[in-house]
Amino acid sequence: MVLLIAALGGYGLYVLQAAGGFVVEVYDRPLMAINYGRAASLDFAEMDKEVMRREAAGTDRERAAIDAKIDHLGKLFNEDLAVAAARSLHDDEQGALGQIHDLVARWNELRREPWAVYSRDLGPLAAKIVERFDVLAELATGHSFVQRRRVVSDVEFFQYTSAGALLLALLLAAGITLVLGRRIIRPLREAATIADRIAAGELQAPIPSGGQDETGMLLRSMTVMQQNIREMVEREQAQRRSAQNRLAEALENSREAVVLVDAEDRIVIANSQLANFFPQLAPQLQSGMRFTEAFRQAAELVGPAASDHGWDASAGPYLPLERELPLADGRWLRISRSPLRDGGFFLLISDFSDVKEREERLTDARRAAEAASEAKGTFLANMSHELRTPLNAIIGFSEVMAGEVLGELNPSYVQYAKDIRQSGGHLLDIISSVLDLSKSEAGKLKLSDQLLDLNEIIGASVTMMRDQCARAKQTLFAVVPPEPIAVRGDAAKLRQVVLNLLSNSAKFTDAGGTITVSAAATERAAVVRVTDNGIGMSLEQIPIALAAFGQVDSRLARRYEGTGLGLPLSKAIIELHGGTITIDSTPGKGTCVTVTLPRRSADADAAAA
Repeated sequence: MVLLIAALGGYGLYVLQAAGGFVVEVYDRPLMAINYGRAASLDFAEMDKEVMRREAAGTDRERAAIDAKIDHLGKLFNEDLAVAAARSLHDDEQGALGQIHDLVARWNELRREPWAVYSRDLGPLAAKIVERFDVLAELATGHSFVQRRRVVSDVEFFQYTSAGALLLALLLAAGITLVLGRRIIRPLREAATIADRIAAGELQAPIPSGGQDETGMLLRSMTVMQQNIREMVEREQAQRRSAQNRLAEALENSREAVVLVDAEDRIVIANSQLANFFPQLAPQLQSGMRFTEAFRQAAELVGPAASDHGWDASAGPYLPLERELPLADGRWLRISRSPLRDGGFFLLISDFSDVKEREERLTDARRAAEAASEAKGTFLANMSHELRTPLNAIIGFSEVMAGEVLGELNPSYVQYAKDIRQSGGHLLDIISSVLDLSKSEAGKLKLSDQLLDLNEIIGASVTMMRDQCARAKQTLFAVVPPEPIAVRGDAAKLRQVVLNLLSNSAKFTDAGGTITVSAAATERAAVVRVTDNGIGMSLEQIPIALAAFGQVDSRLARRYEGTGLGLPLSKAIIELHGGTITIDSTPGKGTCVTVTLPRRSADADAAAA
């Protein structure tokens, strides 16, 4: 009996040791592997979220702080993944862990690339990592389930063998076996049942307390695992709720209406600003409602203005990517549609009534300016006609008197008549210049088109200016090539330009000064330059000189007579010829005006010759 009891005791010890080994092998290591695998998964999820937040960060300081946090999470991830690998007992789990490790390493390298974009580069790789975590969880759960079944089977085998031994050992052996069965098998079965419930998601399932043996260790490990999993799940849920709340708050506080529609034409998200734009449709603009129907009703509320601005009520999800829409209350909405990869789309509706109002004011101002310009042109034309008629009569009578056609006059009267003729001609030139400038501004100045020799125009202009320069004790030079410079244009207008430029130089050049007019030609352009060593202008004064009635200095207006029309009119005439006029001037040193005219005929020189 003593030997039997000793044998039974030895057998019982063997059973206990085997059960303890099963407990450690089947529950401790696999469950801890699952525990740390899930911890690594949560660490990666947090890293992925921080990467998305970094992409939206506005400053380098914020991105640096986020990078530091991601590095810290990466360290925790590697530690949890290493523990999970150490606890894992199966090759396929080790393979999955290795794949996860490689994918995360690749993900880490990719996120540090400056060209990496989350939606294109990191997002798909993160999805693969999450998928591998899911595969790992399924493998670990499956292996744990198989091992648990094997343990239960082995335990049942030990139970039956123990029962036979107990029968042989009579009541004492039966009592010992019964005690051992109650201390080992029942807790193991309870532990297996609880593990199944935890694996199914019942994280609140109660776990009984155990003793100081292996079963107690298993139950305590399961309790710790359950608490860790519950805390991680609660933390993840809290973070998700917080992110959702922040997003919802941002959408609600947005001045723009935001609408997210899925591929089934159902509204997923619609903030309150949308109902502010269409208050009558508030019930139809809720999540879950059909977007096309709400869109049709919105178009009906807007009325004919919707179709007038390209809003087709039947378009629904196929409305243009960008559209403007007037509301009945006078507001204007800009609607932008962005298609999504899943077949849905995103709408952003903003109130840009202020911008539209400014555009309308600018349009009205432009129309008013055009009307004023047209009225000015009409006035100048009428004024020129009204002034020219009596002025021509005055000039004609002065010529008759100066020529003593009707008889001899007092010499003083003859001189007066000549002065009247000169002043009248000057006034007539001013009136013609004003009228020409007005026509050019209105686009009504007409040019004749004929083949000209630019050298002849310059020569005629120099001849007309030579006496004036001589009286002012100025030297006038003309430097032109011996061969003709052929251009196409209006001879009278081009001669007027050269005379205006020479007259300006003579006006602002002191006695003893030099004025030079030169001409040159290339295959494509003819260039005329009028250079003087007069008073010159600063860079800031040049635009003033090119403006109508511009005088760069009021003191100059008093010292040098003139209307300020010569340069603006010359510029307008040259531009009508397709050319350009530029001014290079230095105060106290002089001015150089360059006129460039296109040569529109390849055989112009030959034709002119």
